[in-house]
Amino acid sequence: MSPTLKWVLGALVGLPLMCCGCGGLWFRSQFPRDEALARVVNHHQVVQTLGAPVTGSFFFTGKTNVQGDDAIAEMEISLSGSKQDGVLHVKAVRTSQVWGFSRLRVVAQNGQTVNVVGGY
Repeated sequence: MSPTLKWVLGALVGLPLMCCGCGGLWFRSQFPRDEALARVVNHHQVVQTLGAPVTGSFFFTGKTNVQGDDAIAEMEISLSGSKQDGVLHVKAVRTSQVWGFSRLRVVAQNGQTVNVVGGY
């Protein structure tokens, strides 16, 4: 294999891995996904409604507005349980790099709602 071809193949494989690895960490830190899931997956009513174990999807939909250390995020994360699936609705504000939640609501496939944080 020629040295040029090795460099081209290395760049084609290495560059996306490097960008996704570093960029993925930055991107994930901009959202409260992990903190929201940590509060929900072991919540008694959520586990009772969806069935143990409750797991959250790696992917989510939503939007965020970041200004320095402060941010506002709204997102939806798919949840899976042994009885049924559901969706976690998140509304959060970050100040001084700490996320606070005004909504953590799980809506199960059967329509049952569990408000972990916020009652609306």
